Amino acid sequence: MAVLPDNSPGRDKLKEEIDRLEAVKTGVRKPSLERTELSEMEYDPPSDESLRAQAENDLGAYRSQGIENIKQESAQNEENLKKNKSEYENARSASLKKLETAYGNASETVDSDILKRGLARSSIAVNEKSGLAEAYAAQSAEIMREYDLKISDIDKEISSVGAKLNKALNDFNLSYAAKLNEKLNELKAEREKKTKEVLEYNNSIREKQAKLDNERLKTESSLYSDALSQQQKATDLDNLTPEARDAVYKSVYAKMDEYLSSMSKSQAKLEFLNHTLYRDHLSDYYYYKLYDKYGR
Repeated sequence: MAVLPDNSPGRDKLKEEIDRLEAVKTGVRKPSLERTELSEMEYDPPSDESLRAQAENDLGAYRSQGIENIKQESAQNEENLKKNKSEYENARSASLKKLETAYGNASETVDSDILKRGLARSSIAVNEKSGLAEAYAAQSAEIMREYDLKISDIDKEISSVGAKLNKALNDFNLSYAAKLNEKLNELKAEREKKTKEVLEYNNSIREKQAKLDNERLKTESSLYSDALSQQQKATDLDNLTPEARDAVYKSVYAKMDEYLSSMSKSQAKLEFLNHTLYRDHLSDYYYYKLYDKYGR
């Protein structure tokens, strides 16, 4: 059976375990550098319902003030109409009173004239009084007709105040709905812009974080390799106490024995005899012990 290739995963793992055992025994530890952790931006996009509530809140004063202005204008208009009606009614009464006074004066003048002429019971007196009464009645009717028309028109306007108010409120509500929709679209656009900005920023932070982490790991590995190299030069296994050195060889022997025992006898022999790994990391005692078990 052919020997395992030089790049055997099993042997590579064994070599890592041997390096670890030798490093631990000589006091070398892989350094752990403090991680520089960048902060990402946190953003919880508001829901459509939240944005609508915000838009309604932002336009709350505009809506309430608009409705209040319409109601106040309607009330003022109704008050003005009622005031005008009252003025027309007063003017009508005054005109009728004035006419009545003028008629009374005219009637007294006619009576006085008739008495002076001694015509109190004549047909002339009757005709003059009758003509005066007809004139009074005609003018009085004209005054009533004129003012009644004006008052009637005002009554119609007063009756339409409620309808006009409802129409004004409906028109305002349509305008408000359009304004609310415009505001909502603005808030949604702001949300989309903010979401995009946060995503771009966090992607940039993650990229920087990955580079920093990679650099940290490279630095740790480099420092560890340098430390192992320096430690090996400064405190080689030969510089340890006999007991410590033997403990290292014993641990390494156990790992090698475990690895070789996982193979068939012929495969283990080829592995042992064809790779310097076993000679380089064992004392003579443990090497020949391993040789007796797998190399013969």
